[in-house]
Amino acid sequence: MDWVLLSLISAVGFTAMTIVQKRTLERHVNGAVVFNAVAALPQLGGAVVILALSPPDWSSAAVAIMLAAGVAQATVWLLQGYAINREKDISRIVPVLDSHPLLVLIIAIVALGEVLTPIKWIAVLMVIAGAIIASWHQALPGERVRLNRSLFAVLGAAVAMAVVTVLFKIASAELSIVQMVGLAWVVSAPIHLIIARVTHVGHEMRRVLGSGRALRMVSVTQVAFVVAIFSGVAALSLGPVSLATAIMGTRPVMLLLWVVISGLSVGNALRGRPEQGGMGIKWASASLVTVGVGVMAF
Repeated sequence: MDWVLLSLISAVGFTAMTIVQKRTLERHVNGAVVFNAVAALPQLGGAVVILALSPPDWSSAAVAIMLAAGVAQATVWLLQGYAINREKDISRIVPVLDSHPLLVLIIAIVALGEVLTPIKWIAVLMVIAGAIIASWHQALPGERVRLNRSLFAVLGAAVAMAVVTVLFKIASAELSIVQMVGLAWVVSAPIHLIIARVTHVGHEMRRVLGSGRALRMVSVTQVAFVVAIFSGVAALSLGPVSLATAIMGTRPVMLLLWVVISGLSVGNALRGRPEQGGMGIKWASASLVTVGVGVMAF
């Protein structure tokens, strides 16, 4: 089925984006606000071109839905970037972030009248358990994700991501994939630029725009994001939202596969320092989340 492949491609794209974004924030860009503002420039340009070539029916409810999705998408980027920038090892926060299929399921029950079976309730508990283990288990090396700003940021990003997913699915009945992406970007990109203006980071933005290496890293992140968002929206348009979201929520396992292949933790792989402890716990947490979201889809 095409939507299954598209969901997997989206998960790979988001995994690559997360890894490169972490390295970019550590080495080349000072803060998530600056990163998002620089990334917003090509997104805004792309949105204008898309909507000029394929204008939607501006009076339709689907357009309003996607404009709201743009606000939620900007929220995801801001909160996710903040958490990634603060935490040393992103393999801790990704399982929490990618528990959003659970929230999609809850929204579907409340808004769309879906019935939660006992099996799906078991899946809910698996996702919650995996997220908790990933965030707080003391056997994990390095600093844990505590009840601090990073944790609340990543939880907020998960909620916003669930909202974005549901809104994209609803709007897909009336809008094309490129129209949905264009409408979301035409709202989210200006939000990032306004925040950059208000927080007075213009000097840092100019430094990044004048640095070839920093721009290349941001560009790689954006290429991964474009692949992930277009394939993800296509999957949501073609397949059931619960199953497509569950597949896209396998990023924790993909991230840990990268960790195992590299022989390093995500945080230390970016610095070149090996870290061997806690892999069993990490695999357990990622597996719980992945199995949980998979069971939720059936």
